[in-house]
This record gives sequence, structure tokens and C-alpha cells, in this order.
Amino acid sequence: MTLNFEADQPVVGLKRQQALIRAVLGATSADETRWLEWKSRHDVSKAAGAFAVSKAILGFANRMPDVAAQWAEGHAYLLVGVEEEALHGVATYDIEKVDAWLGRYLGNFDRYQFTYVPFDNGEGTRHVMLVDVFPPRWGDPIHTLRKEYEKYYPGAIFHRYAGKTQFAGPAEIEALTERARRAGQRIDVNIDSAGATIAVLKDFDGVRERLLDMLQEELRGQLDLEPAWPDRFSSLVGYRPDRRSPQEFLDEVEKYLYGVKVAMEQALAHKLREVGAPLKLKVVNPGETFLAQVEVVLSLPDTVEAHLLDDDQEVDWPTRPATFGALRSVPISGLLPYIPRHGYAPTTVRHPEIGREQGHTIIRYPPVDLRPNETVLLDPVALFSTREELEPFACDWSATATNVSGRIRRSMSVPAQALEIDIHVPDDAIPD
Repeated sequence: MTLNFEADQPVVGLKRQQALIRAVLGATSADETRWLEWKSRHDVSKAAGAFAVSKAILGFANRMPDVAAQWAEGHAYLLVGVEEEALHGVATYDIEKVDAWLGRYLGNFDRYQFTYVPFDNGEGTRHVMLVDVFPPRWGDPIHTLRKEYEKYYPGAIFHRYAGKTQFAGPAEIEALTERARRAGQRIDVNIDSAGATIAVLKDFDGVRERLLDMLQEELRGQLDLEPAWPDRFSSLVGYRPDRRSPQEFLDEVEKYLYGVKVAMEQALAHKLREVGAPLKLKVVNPGETFLAQVEVVLSLPDTVEAHLLDDDQEVDWPTRPATFGALRSVPISGLLPYIPRHGYAPTTVRHPEIGREQGHTIIRYPPVDLRPNETVLLDPVALFSTREELEPFACDWSATATNVSGRIRRSMSVPAQALEIDIHVPDDAIPD
């Protein structure tokens, strides 16, 4: 048997906690990993139980951040009261008491939390103690045992290996020393907007809304018209009557209008590439430290809209819904047997993610590696606003890296540029 559990995200919520317990019941002792350990019976009110749980916590806490990040976003879990094919349960105690019992061995380490998870495997509900040890961080000190227990002396360093927690070896202690040393290594990058401007388009919103209103009125009006073809034509080969209900037609209309809106924004982005100055953030590593997976997040005022620029992407104008009630032709492919087509899945390319958060337009760029003194140009993004003023826009950016500590936050100003842009809209999208 193997551990049947996806460790792609933290174990949050009762259902997922119970799923982890269920997975342990169906596992073998060989399935204990660098992020998961379980113990059959331990009472944390006793010295033996408190030490066993504390030892596991310290072992998890002394992992390297890049190794820990491979599972559950860096979290590690200890389950007490369950093992392969056996649910034992544990006695439950107040959190203050448990923290005091563990604190004798953990000292001031508090980057963990625990809960009691109820579980019933058919023999009545029992409680399993689930301890969540938070992800280790660059700059964390080495966490040591604080109180003697039998052959283990204060200062002992435990490390979580694959399937076991034991004394850290020389290589692990050297790695943990390097982890602690990086407390003084903080991210340091510079970001330049590279001559970008935010296009101010005073009339774009009005033009867009007027076109969408006209399209909606014209298409919805088809519901009041008589069918264009009598039923006797429905038997013609290659044609069929319109079987859509009014609601189905309205759903098509809403989807079409949304497609037109998106296509107009795509067309605008293409125009801004030609006549404007798109945003091409320039990220500079001014130091001698290699920076791994630098993630830049840009925050813009909510009056600014952002759109990706892709050289290979054409404007995708949607197909207008067929006239409601009209006799509809059946494509030749609809009269032939289905012939499967084979092809290759397109290569996945990561692009900036654009969204709205707390009243701001947010752009999250894919992480990039930066060698010492290296400059990287991020993917271009078209920016525009419909506000009246031509004052510069105040923006904020932040950056983090996976191999150094800290988050750098700074502000920058992006100039405004008044533009008049004529977007070509296909003739079939314009009502008569």
C-alpha cells in the first residue's frame, strides 16, 4: 500500500485533515516522508509523549526551505493517535497546557499549531492530534532541544530525513548554518518602468458601452419577430429549424457580448503597441548574490486597466449568434461521420496574471532568476485609463526571491499620455 494523498497544498479544513488520517490508515510505515510523520500512541501530558512530539517538531523545523517547499507549500504534519490500519486516538487537553508541556523542550519556538481531529473508522469517534509545523524560512536559526530527556541533551539538533527524525549530520548542520546566515542576505533589486506611459482614452468606455448596448438591443429584439422560415422547410436536407429556447438564445447573446468586449480590449492592446508606450518593466540585480525565482507584483490605481501583449495573438472577434427563429444550415461536417483528429497540445507559457485586489489593478509576473548584476526585461503589458486628468499615475511594486529573505517594496510614477485610437470593428458586429 502507498500513501493516497495529494500533498500539493497545505492541509486546511476538517475534510482534508480527515482525508490525511484516512490515507495514513491505508499506508505503510515506509510512506512516512520529509513532510509527514505519525505516531500510534503518545500522551503529551507525560514527559515521554511531550518529548516525542517536540522532537518531531524540531526535525521538521530544521529542514531547508527549498526542500520543504516541495510538499504542502512547505508545511509539515505530525499525526498522533493513528498508524497503518489502526486508529487509537489520544486524550485531548487545553491548548495552554499542551504549549507548556512542549515548551519545556522547544523553548521559544512557536511556528507550529495543533488541533484535535475527530475521526470515525466504524468503531466510534476518536480524536487524532494533528500538529502543523510552519514552513522553514531563509534566515531561520538552528532550532535545538532545550531540555534534557534521557540520552538527549540540551542543544541537540534534530533533522527530518525521509521517513525518520534523528540527529542532524555534518552536512545538515552546515546547510542549517547557511540557512541562518542568510538572515543578513535580503533581496535587493531595482525596477524601472522603461519609458512606459499609461494611455488616457477619454472616449473608449463610452464607445464600448454604446456598441454593446446597440448589439444587445438589436439581438434581444429578435425574440419579438416572427420565425423567418415555416416548419415545412425543416425537412430540407442540410437545414434544420431553430430549436433554441428564448433563454438559450439570450445566453448565447450574453456570451457573444462578453466576447465583443474582450475583443475590443485585445484590439486596443494591439493599437497601444503601435502608437503608445507599453509597460516593459526592467528588473535589475545590483548586487553579487544570485537571486532565485524573483517574483514582481505591480499595484496600479483602480482607474487603470491592463492587458497582455502577445505578438502571436490575433484579435478574436466572436461569431454572431444565428438569427433567432431562422432556419439554420447544418455544416457539411455535421452530415458526415465523426473523424477524430490528432494533434499536439500547445506548449504552456506563463504570462503575467492580471486581476483586481482591494480596489487596485494587480499584475503578478512569472518568477525569473537574476544572476549578479543582471538585467531582465519582463513581458510587456498595455495600460490605459479613461480618467480625465493627465497627471502621472502613482504605482507600487514589490519583489521577493526564494533564496534570500525579505520583501522589497517601492513606489514609482508612470506618466500619462493622451491618445485618440480608432478601433476597427468587423461589419457584422455593427447593428444596421
